[in-house]
Amino acid sequence: MFNPFRHLMLLAGWFSPVFAEINIELRATVVNVGCTLLSDDSNKTVDLGRWPASQLRMAGSTTPAVPFSLRLKGCPPGSVSVTFSGKSAGGTTYLALSDSAMAQDVAIQLRQGDRSPLALETASKAITVDGSGNTLLQFYANFIALADNPSPGIAKSDATFTINYY
Repeated sequence: MFNPFRHLMLLAGWFSPVFAEINIELRATVVNVGCTLLSDDSNKTVDLGRWPASQLRMAGSTTPAVPFSLRLKGCPPGSVSVTFSGKSAGGTTYLALSDSAMAQDVAIQLRQGDRSPLALETASKAITVDGSGNTLLQFYANFIALADNPSPGIAKSDATFTINYY
C-alpha cells in the first residue's frame, strides 16, 4: 500500500542539511599584568662610544657590543621577554639611525643577553620572573656597517620596547 507520508519522510532526508555537533572548550588564565620598569631604566640612553671609521671599514663590520639592561618589578609569576620596535635600516633587522644622524651606511644591531642577534619586532628569549616579581633583562647593542666605507658622523637612534608576558 502506498503511504505518501513515508515517501515524504524519505525525500525530506535527502534534502535536509547534515548537522554535526561540535563542542569547543575555551580556557584562559586572567593575570594582573603589571610589570613596572625601574625609574633608572626609563628613557635610558645607551652610549655606544666613539669609534674610528676604520672600525667599520667593511659591510658587516661591527663595533664591540655595549651592555645595557632593563629591570622590571611587580611582574606576575611566569616569564617575560621584550620586543624592540623602531625604524629598520634599509630592509634589514637592524635599527636605522635617526634622520638627524650624520653617519651614513651604519645601523645599530641589538643583541640578546647571550650576545646572539635580536632582530627588530622579534621577542627576545624569555626570562623567568623571580618569586618577588622582579627580573633583569640583559641586552647588548653595537654599530654595524651596512656598506663598505660608511661615512663617519654622529649616529643616533630611538627604539621602544614592549614587554611580553608568558
